[in-house]
Amino acid sequence: MVKTKSFYYKFNPINFWTILNILLVVGFVYTIYNCNSVIYYWWQTWCLIGMLGISIALWTYKYAFRHRMALIDDKTIKIDHCEPVAWKDLESAEEKIVRCGFENRKVIVLKPKKGIKYKYNFLQKHNAGFSPFSIPLYGILSKNDEGEIVKLIKSKLSLKECK
Repeated sequence: MVKTKSFYYKFNPINFWTILNILLVVGFVYTIYNCNSVIYYWWQTWCLIGMLGISIALWTYKYAFRHRMALIDDKTIKIDHCEPVAWKDLESAEEKIVRCGFENRKVIVLKPKKGIKYKYNFLQKHNAGFSPFSIPLYGILSKNDEGEIVKLIKSKLSLKECK
């Protein structure tokens, strides 16, 4: 029997984006209540309301729904929305510090064997310092999930840990 384990991203919803959306909603409601002619005569107001609606929809998508980071079973590992890769097609794993924006991030890099048959997507081919198979260990998952993923990877591959 194949045991499958799913791991999900854990985003903190209280951040600058949340505060900005709240302030914009309050500002629009206040402005429309006190000066309702902006709705009828300024097309820019409708553009700004539309952009705020898009921002709220994207915020809701990110924070109200669960997003799977990895699906791990006895034979394969599937990271994000990529194709699953078989454990037999990976030679080792290594913890690395990669540069992401202005911060250093800790990830586990799964190193594929040479000549494997795998259909890489665009992001796997063009992903700056990250490898095609990277597991984040920088607080975007819960601590329990990070520990469990490390334990599962160690049971399947040799893991070289960074200091």
